[in-house]
Amino acid sequence: MKKLFLVMAMFLFNAAGTAQAAKDYGLELGARQQSGNVAGASISTNSKTGMQFGGYYHHPLEGGVAHFRTGLLYTQRPIESENDITGAKVQYNLDYLDIPVDIMFKPSESVGFYLGFNVAINITKSCTGDVTCKVNSVNTPLFPFVFGVMFNFTPKWGLDFYVDGANSNVAKGLYDYRAVGLNLTYSLQ
Repeated sequence: MKKLFLVMAMFLFNAAGTAQAAKDYGLELGARQQSGNVAGASISTNSKTGMQFGGYYHHPLEGGVAHFRTGLLYTQRPIESENDITGAKVQYNLDYLDIPVDIMFKPSESVGFYLGFNVAINITKSCTGDVTCKVNSVNTPLFPFVFGVMFNFTPKWGLDFYVDGANSNVAKGLYDYRAVGLNLTYSLQ
């Protein structure tokens, strides 16, 4: 995993050094509302707020309207389960390094719509609220589907609004994770 992180970091720094007018790269930071399901009778889940931050890079494809969008993002995917009978709550915290693999359509330099998936590599897992809770059998890498829109409100500053979802097992007893997020972006170009 360290090698993958180093390769992505080198890719982003190389992109920064060789950028042209149609390429874009920068930083983003924001919050996401995460939800999902927990297996078990009389168990409900509560959505939780997580953070996401990292770098992005857009490279134009042939013709210039479509771009390849990638980057490296630290993403928190927390949820909370609640026993409907006793009211006991358990917090599940799973943190990932996400590598977007998206196609972005940019009808102008200030707006772009993207569609694709993230390669989500689990880096930490924990649970609190019950001494017997454990996060086991984490599926990594995870490939959540993502759809979003990025737009700039100044030449440097913008927003990235997205939804993502992993309709599969995330870990033993945790499944169907979904999120909606909003990140503030800063272009380094």
